[in-house]
Amino acid sequence: MEKKSVQQEQIHDLLFNKNIDWQEIIYDLINTEQLDPWNIDIVLLTDKYLQKIREMKEADFFISSKVLLAATLLLKIKSDILLNEYIKSIDEILFGKKEDKKILHEKIDFDEEIPELIPRSPIPRLKKVTLKELIESLNKAINTENRRIKREIIKKNVLHETSFLIPKKKFNIKDKIREIHLNLFKYFKNNEKGEKVSFTEFIGKEKEERIFSFLPLLHLESQKKIWLEQENHFEEIYIWLKKNYLKHNPDPFTDLKQELN
Repeated sequence: MEKKSVQQEQIHDLLFNKNIDWQEIIYDLINTEQLDPWNIDIVLLTDKYLQKIREMKEADFFISSKVLLAATLLLKIKSDILLNEYIKSIDEILFGKKEDKKILHEKIDFDEEIPELIPRSPIPRLKKVTLKELIESLNKAINTENRRIKREIIKKNVLHETSFLIPKKKFNIKDKIREIHLNLFKYFKNNEKGEKVSFTEFIGKEKEERIFSFLPLLHLESQKKIWLEQENHFEEIYIWLKKNYLKHNPDPFTDLKQELN
């Protein structure tokens, strides 16, 4: 009979696509276990919460990540209660204690002996935990953790997408400039009819080599050794020896020189 009831609940949840969230579980446990919402037994609530998750798992219910995260936070609060004599606040357990500002006190010397101060009432061993405080603290902790996870995912995706841009081996930039400049002279010497060469044809298609070579080419252009030409953004770049470019093309700075004169 019980098994049949569980199956009916599963069919109902599948039809209406209802995912039980962590707040519902806590509210249900408060009612069924008749816990005082103004003074919750965290130890009992945590044990019953974990038991509820096990039952849901056995019944093949969908368990969201937030439900599991709430379980870990409840366990953290429970362990703190069991290990310490008292708790000051749930936020302090979940987010750590804020450092108090140190205040320097002036020392005062007394001639007579100071009598021992004895508190009139005993210090409470355990602060009462209300349902409102528990829900708000758990909700804040879950949202904080979700934001942290999202940041980590974005960071990993960025690193993954840009990993090919990071060279895996070291190289000497001066040696690379000399190497490219020498190879360009050799190329045009062996190809006398060639006025220019494309970046892809000269450097190749290997990503790492293209990265290594681009900066040296920019340096050679700034030193007026070569001329780089690109008609439109993201299109092929063509490499000229500067003297060859000026032979076949008008001086690109003619208009600027006339304006300055």
